[in-house]
Amino acid sequence: MLDFGTFMGMTFEKLIKKELEQNSSDIFPLIFEDQKYWVKQARATQSSSLHKFYYFLFPFEVLLPVKAKTAQEALQFETNKLKQFNELGITTPHIAYQDEHVFALEDCGKNINSFIRKRDISKERMYFFIDALLETLAKIHNNGLFHGGAQARNFTFKDDKVYVIDLEDSFEESIDLELLQFRDLLLLLLSLTKTRASFDMDYEYVIEKYIALTNNSSFKMRLKQLASKISWLYCISQIKWVKKLLGRDVKGFFKLIKALKEL
Repeated sequence: MLDFGTFMGMTFEKLIKKELEQNSSDIFPLIFEDQKYWVKQARATQSSSLHKFYYFLFPFEVLLPVKAKTAQEALQFETNKLKQFNELGITTPHIAYQDEHVFALEDCGKNINSFIRKRDISKERMYFFIDALLETLAKIHNNGLFHGGAQARNFTFKDDKVYVIDLEDSFEESIDLELLQFRDLLLLLLSLTKTRASFDMDYEYVIEKYIALTNNSSFKMRLKQLASKISWLYCISQIKWVKKLLGRDVKGFFKLIKALKEL
């Protein structure tokens, strides 16, 4: 990682271009004048043919294919959305530099997933982050928008603020906004199944809190219907020899399905 001390006198733009000559990563950190930034290179967005095939077989919201965009289209879409969110009071990292190939964001802390996956996290701390996530997601939805990738890893925390990141995914204009918002909630719930906490997640609390913040009461029934559609998977997971083969994350997924069925 290059820093300003190594290349004294360089402008921020020149420092970014110098690093790009040596770094092929899509996203990488950069230090300039004692300030940390994240540089993100333009990258195309599209769903693979296999992804589309799975969605054809299992048309679940979480598998919805993203809209195909060129690298430049994706970059422009994401930076425009970052600015739009910020103008609406939805906290996003400041765009410090942008051209057609790359943009740089001021550092906005650690992703929330890194906090909630800790084994020793307390229940109080867990629900502090969950409440903060829900309030941020609700603000997005209440403004008639969607995230597109609302897993806990795509929200960060710094200086008592939640920041929204990774907004490059978009969908065909024919896709209903309510479906995309429901998909956001579902992605958030799925990301919560990966916690390593010593206590069980209260998914009903999460769902009821989200509904109270957004008034999207129909989502509760949609979640129950989704759980019913894939209840056969849950039944298989309870077979004794199958259960022994399942990893922690998969078991967490089936705990969510059970909770949704019991809403």
